[in-house]
Amino acid sequence: MTMSSTVSPPLKEEDRLLDLEEVAKMLGNISTRSVRRLIARGDLPRPVKVLSSPRLYHSDILAYFERLKMNRAAQGSH
Repeated sequence: MTMSSTVSPPLKEEDRLLDLEEVAKMLGNISTRSVRRLIARGDLPRPVKVLSSPRLYHSDILAYFERLKMNRAAQGSH
């Protein structure tokens, strides 16, 4: 009996890895350079390397959106 060498896709959308171009599109069609800046200043987490390609989890981008919403709400209450 041999084991399959294929990798199954993530079970949840949040577990999916996105390349920087996909992240840039999710963030309103910003440049990949801007995505790298957000990573460098700590707004987005350090990417996971798949081979040599940086990837971010879909859930990390959703968490970033939630932080933006919370910051906006906090600024609105002052």
